[in-house]
This record gives sequence, structure tokens and C-alpha cells, in this order.
Amino acid sequence: MGYFFLCLSIASGAVKGFLGKKVSNRTSGLKDAIFTNFIRMLFCIPIGFLFVCFDGGAAALLVNKKVLLLAALGGAATSAFLVTWLLAVQKNAFTSVDAFVSMSMLVPILLSGIFYHEKITLSQIIGLALLLSAVVLMSMYSNQIKQKLTLPAVLFLFLVSLSNGLTDFSQKSFVYNADGTPASAFNFYIYVFTAVILFVVFLCLKAEPTKTLSADSASENSDATSQKTALMDKRKLLYIAIMALTLFCNTYFKTLSANYLPAVLIYPLAQGSAILLTTLMSTFFFKEKIKPLCIVGLLVLFAGLLFINVLSF
Repeated sequence: MGYFFLCLSIASGAVKGFLGKKVSNRTSGLKDAIFTNFIRMLFCIPIGFLFVCFDGGAAALLVNKKVLLLAALGGAATSAFLVTWLLAVQKNAFTSVDAFVSMSMLVPILLSGIFYHEKITLSQIIGLALLLSAVVLMSMYSNQIKQKLTLPAVLFLFLVSLSNGLTDFSQKSFVYNADGTPASAFNFYIYVFTAVILFVVFLCLKAEPTKTLSADSASENSDATSQKTALMDKRKLLYIAIMALTLFCNTYFKTLSANYLPAVLIYPLAQGSAILLTTLMSTFFFKEKIKPLCIVGLLVLFAGLLFINVLSF
């Protein structure tokens, strides 16, 4: 069952990533990214509540303090991940961003070993080293098809990796502290905390300057522009709504899989599969060219997955 839940999580994550790329093309600046994800959380919350109702009703929302604190940690990490991912994917190759997301698996694996004594074998250590090598290769590939990595771009990639890792660790920690709380309730609270954090940060940020048209240009293009803007807003809202559903499914099923599989199996397999699907999407849908360096990076990545999930010594 663990692998079945993980497959559902990976599939929903792939759809989320595809739509996320679409949304990023319609997002400009930090404040817009935060507001976009706040709207996304407003969709996630009622979806999460429906899952809770199926799992055990409103009574399932009565959770212990540990679960609530872990949900707050997950909400803070999720807030950081959603915003930094949306900004990072604008400046880097889609596959490169996903490579850094893959690197985030080190966080839950190491922290699960420290706090919950989950064992890591020698073959799995070799596999993790190969996965890190794949991340380096995919970053070099990003430099070939996009502009050179700048300090802000690298910072966003690092924050994407760290925040996603902390989100995953909060899910793993929940398994050890659930005390009968269903995974749906835990994920519901994550999105409540995420929405609150994003809204507070949004209010604290200053308005970003916007470009204005001259009077002549505005009058000449007002009708066409307003129609196009309305269409784009409706389409972006639809993307966000679907992303909300797939985001909840992604974290919900990953949390369920954590009941059956150790962290060292879950996160490498999830991230490795995700980067393969991302590469296919970036090639066929976003027209990013596949170069030899990308192929080598993927081969190294799959070698790492082989050491982690198949070999054992």
C-alpha cells in the first residue's frame, strides 16, 4: 500500500508542477507570488475539510498540541516553498528547479535518522551521493539553456530545497506523533497555517510599482487589453483551483505512504520519479531542449535510485 499511495502522490505532484509552470508565467514579483499562493490555499482549505469529513468527521479536527505544532512547521515551510518555487522556475530551467527539489530529500532522511533512528545503509548513502551529483549536473544543464545562475537565483533554489525538505519532515514527524489523528486533519491544518502566514506576509509587503500606459495607448488598446486580461485571470484562477486539489492529494498520499515506508525510500523515489516526469513535460510542453548533460544527469539520478531502492548492503 505504501508504494500505491506514493504513486498517487507522484502523479498529483506532476500535474501540480505542470500547472505551476503555467501560473508562474502569469505571475510577476514577490507580492504577486504570495497573493497567488494565498488564493491557492483558500481553495485547499475546503478541499481538505472534505477529506477530513470522509476520514472521521469534524471531530477529527480535535488534535493534540504536538500535531498542531508540526502542522505549523509544515505551514511555514510550505509557505516558503510555494513562493520560492514560483519565483525560481521563472529564472531557471524547469528540470533544474526540480533537481533542487530532489536534493531536499536529504533533510527528512537526515532528520529522521537523528530524531527517529531510521537506519541508512551503505548502498543508500551511495545512492544519495549519486543523486547529489545528478543535481549538480542538472544545474549545469540549466546554465546551458537559460541565463547563467545569479546569486538571487541560487538563493531561491536553496530555499526551495530547504523548505520542501522541512515540509516532508513535518509529514514524517506526524506519523510518529499522530496519536490517532487522520492524515487529512494534519494536512488541513497545514494549509490553514500556510494561508494565515501568506496573508500576513502579503499585508506586510509594500506594493510593487506597475508600469502605466500613456493616455493615447490606453484608449487605443483598452477593449482588447481588458478582454485579454479577463481571460488570463479566469484561466489563472482555474489553474490555481486544480493546483489546490493536486497539492492536497500530493501531500495527503505522501503522508499516508509514510505509514508504510521509511524516509530513505519515500523521498528519493518520489523526487526521482518527479524529475523524470518534469523532464518529459519540459521537453514536450515547454520546449526546453534535452542536451547530453541532461541525459547524463538523468542516468546518474536513476543509478542513485537503484542503489537506494533495489540494492541493499
